[in-house]
Amino acid sequence: MNQILEKIRMFMYGRNGMDRLSFATMIAYLLFNGIKMFFYRVPVVYYIMSAIALALLVLTVFRVLSKNIEKRRYEAAQFEQFLVKINWNGMMFKAKKKFNRLVMRASQFRTHRFRTCPQCNEHLRLSKKRGKRNITCPKCGRKFTAFIPF
Repeated sequence: MNQILEKIRMFMYGRNGMDRLSFATMIAYLLFNGIKMFFYRVPVVYYIMSAIALALLVLTVFRVLSKNIEKRRYEAAQFEQFLVKINWNGMMFKAKKKFNRLVMRASQFRTHRFRTCPQCNEHLRLSKKRGKRNITCPKCGRKFTAFIPF
């Protein structure tokens, strides 16, 4: 096993390898490959999606095995600038925060209910007591009424 890993290391020496742009093209390939399955009854769309997926796979393999490291670094830098321009890290942070909130809500569904303050949008965790509840937001101090049906 070590001999195989050593041969792979020697083969990849001086090559670009996997970077963030290669990873993004691989994810795009997998998405196109998965989406095309929904269009198997429409041959034209299916073949176009297959061609796009194949082109993305070829691009990924080309980038990973390329020995022109400077050009691949330049492409990766351009991709990083694009990600900064569209605020990718900020979007991922917000998505992760929402996902964690959903996981927390699902795990505490039997004992608590969650409401949002209408003024400051703070997420409040309330006990599962049914009916109308008078709530005071701890962040902004606004008083409002929430109904918990079940």
